[in-house]
Amino acid sequence: MATKYGRLDYDGYTFEEQTFHKNKTVTSASNGVNYVLAKRDEYAQGDAYAKVLTNSGIHWAFIHNLFYSSGSQKILDEQPADAAKYDNIYNDFNQHNDLKPFFTTKFNTTASVFYIPQQHFDQRIKPNSFQLTARTGSSSNTTKEIVILDDGNGNLYSNNAHSSQSADTSLSSKDNYVGNIFYDLGIAILTETGSWSGSVNYNDIGRESSTEEKDYRFWDIKFNSSTLFFTSQYTIHINPGDFNSPTNHSSIPALSGSLPSGSSQATYSNLRHELTSGSFTPYFNQIHLYRNQTEEPILIANLPRNIKMRDDVDIIITFRVDH
Repeated sequence: MATKYGRLDYDGYTFEEQTFHKNKTVTSASNGVNYVLAKRDEYAQGDAYAKVLTNSGIHWAFIHNLFYSSGSQKILDEQPADAAKYDNIYNDFNQHNDLKPFFTTKFNTTASVFYIPQQHFDQRIKPNSFQLTARTGSSSNTTKEIVILDDGNGNLYSNNAHSSQSADTSLSSKDNYVGNIFYDLGIAILTETGSWSGSVNYNDIGRESSTEEKDYRFWDIKFNSSTLFFTSQYTIHINPGDFNSPTNHSSIPALSGSLPSGSSQATYSNLRHELTSGSFTPYFNQIHLYRNQTEEPILIANLPRNIKMRDDVDIIITFRVDH
């Protein structure tokens, strides 16, 4: 007998999350993207709270207190003895895996900071996808450029302009790394003060210099943004012979007519005469999910093509809904 409604089994429903990535490129001209030279303000003894921080000093204090209070021994050596209280696990921001360390030992009195707003990276920047390219002369001049990459654990290193602090270790090692990236916040910081290519320092990247040799202010950043989607999956199982009565109004006979000759079965009592013979079978192209039979459907799945109902085999349909 034809049925109009069926129950969705509990095992026919799953809910999961999936992460999708998209290639992005931003420059200093991109909306919200910004470069700042962070520099610690120098005050006389006992005068630190009597002056207003400069713009570069504000950024230095921000990244120092938020990211490097526990990591940089260079800073701790110059602070009061109780500064060591910050050296604990609660200040290891961005440290996700103890077996793959996140290095914070090179933060000193200056740093180049690149801010990427969340509108460009969504949930976070995908690890191992960050690339900062800085050029001198113009944004299209590739004869002199430096490339900064991330190692997947938040450490930045150069693959073509080595500081060569230690040739015996990897480019992203504790000796050779040049900065950090905070994937969840969209902040990249160059902390290495050593020079490469003669007299140019890593902190010179991004800012305009008085000499062409140091003028690496033309830069772009490439990365993969991460977007998290929640997906519901429904599996509909239709048994042979189920839902085999059409609901189209044109299939219903006129009320004044009599039943077709020989058509005494209830399953055919509501069909037009020409539909009760031969191999007529209804088709469907939508599935409606209801909370109950008295309400409007809460979800409608549109199928890519019409599906013929069968009375000899099962029909199984699976579809997904993104939230």
